[in-house]
Amino acid sequence: MLGHVHPDADVLGTLLALGGALEDAGWSVVYGGPHPVPEVLSFLPGADRYQKLSRIDSVFDVAVLTDCPNPDRTEGLIDGARRHTGAIVNIDHHPDNRRYGTLNWVDPTAAATGEMVYALIVALGLPVKPGIATNLFAAIHMDTGSFRYSNVTPQTFRIAADLVAAGAEPAFVANQIYERRPADALRQLAHVLSLVQVSADGRIAWLALPAGAVRDSFVEAEDLVNYPRSIGTTKIAALLREQSGGKVKVSLRAKGEVDVNAIAARFGGGGHLNAAGCVVSGTLAAVTEEVLAAIRGALPR
Repeated sequence: MLGHVHPDADVLGTLLALGGALEDAGWSVVYGGPHPVPEVLSFLPGADRYQKLSRIDSVFDVAVLTDCPNPDRTEGLIDGARRHTGAIVNIDHHPDNRRYGTLNWVDPTAAATGEMVYALIVALGLPVKPGIATNLFAAIHMDTGSFRYSNVTPQTFRIAADLVAAGAEPAFVANQIYERRPADALRQLAHVLSLVQVSADGRIAWLALPAGAVRDSFVEAEDLVNYPRSIGTTKIAALLREQSGGKVKVSLRAKGEVDVNAIAARFGGGGHLNAAGCVVSGTLAAVTEEVLAAIRGALPR
């Protein structure tokens, strides 16, 4: 079960759920990726089994990647997987998925990859135990923005209801994700929010976050781009996070009027209509100007 960089609940929940179901069926499963589980997601059942991998040397029957549209996001681990596995299974709902697997199951109509993995587990006739249900509920919860995004369908809620019936506890998941902040997190949040800027017409809001401005664990625990997105006049919001090596990680969010996936694609990234991202080389100031120019060009006049 191979994850991408900086694993989130979308990928961890689906990998841990599918791996757990396969283990119940007698498979031997290894979980890992280029980065460890962030502390905020350590509550996911089986998260302690997820390893930080620098390479893949062992032989496996199959390597599964979920919610990973771009194989480059494995930081080269997929190359080892190709050499040492019989098949690469790519399960995803991103419309820009690069179809890099031996088997590619890409369904852009699914609100979350967790919906697809749930359907797969059921189709395989495997039991959805409470831990599996919790992982899938957390994955769907986060992939749909707490069921707030426009891609949510009646089927999303039917699956969520099935997962609750199978043992997932929505209050527990929400508490673990949103209500375990350390005492100084609010002070860090206050500092971050002071950096939010809004364009003169109010349609663009962005947050340019210098390296070291706040702890990495804080950024991993907070969906910071949704703060500028929450401004009433905002059409597109951006979080630009300076990283090591002269790179800037960009997260884009929209409200349905502009395709931010197309904007991210201009910088080698991708995602969805209303949520996308990319990594751009350059200084924080230069990349911010580049991205804002692309956003301004995408907005209707």
